[in-house]
Amino acid sequence: MTTKPRLNICVTCTASNADGQTDPRHGQTLYDRMQEFCATRDVPFDLHPVECLTNCKSGCSVALNGAGKWGYVYGNVDPDSMIDDLCELASKYAESEKGIVAWRERPDALRRNVIARIPPLD
Repeated sequence: MTTKPRLNICVTCTASNADGQTDPRHGQTLYDRMQEFCATRDVPFDLHPVECLTNCKSGCSVALNGAGKWGYVYGNVDPDSMIDDLCELASKYAESEKGIVAWRERPDALRRNVIARIPPLD
């Protein structure tokens, strides 16, 4: 059985335009909304909450990773407007052979949000 790639969502993030910490954190809101969204769909990735991706200056952050695939960190993900786009991106990532989703195939809202690209271990 092949392990599905992961969409990791930082649940401790606060939006970069916030005046201070919020309760719940914006990242937790993003995770909750994404979990609700994915519950009604057959998605090709697993959703995981994580604590602190150390990308605090870039608002809500997520990381995509999978066996034999390049990993990506995205920042400034808006929990109010990017749920569909994030699901689309994670699905395209999961369906790609090496984790590389061409820039033009990424949802418009997330194209410029890449913080890092990490080479695969294997």
